[in-house]
Amino acid sequence: MDLLLFIATVILVSLSGVLMPGPIFATALAEGRKNKHAGLLIASGHAAIEVPIIIALFLFGKFELGEMKTIIGLIGGIFLIYLAFSSLKEKDDEKTIRGFFAGIALSSLNPYFIMWWLTIGFTLAIKANPFGFLGLISLIIFHELCDYSWYEFISLFSYHGAKFDAIKKITKAVSFILLIFFGIYFIYDALSPIFS
Repeated sequence: MDLLLFIATVILVSLSGVLMPGPIFATALAEGRKNKHAGLLIASGHAAIEVPIIIALFLFGKFELGEMKTIIGLIGGIFLIYLAFSSLKEKDDEKTIRGFFAGIALSSLNPYFIMWWLTIGFTLAIKANPFGFLGLISLIIFHELCDYSWYEFISLFSYHGAKFDAIKKITKAVSFILLIFFGIYFIYDALSPIFS
């Protein structure tokens, strides 16, 4: 995998999670009605939890993990497919916690967030390792760029009174397709060394 393909994978895998409506989406939507840049504050709180996790997983991924890489990739793929189907029935709940602290709380207390990084995110961190420091920086920048762009978009349009029912349906469908695609890809990528 070359660096550009890795960056494209980071963006698409990140978007598959970011576009899926959930508590952070609902909070950005609710807060955006009063503060058009609420998305930036929420994404910053989210990043405060996420960036140290990315660095830790990248450093851990430097060790010779052997079969553990296969297991992590396999679990990550299965979890992506699980997220795809669970997104079909998930409902948004507006949260009362606000801004930067909403990003921290809704990330650190969300079991899906933790599981995502221990499986899917860890697989991305392992794939970043061959590129060294450039791989780590690319993973951080392009993953966080997806978060910041999407949540700022949500809060801006909410501030201007936009209705999100149609957009939520479209993004849910796009997220579902990306989750299924990368779930199958992660499983294939994990198992291909065994059968080659």
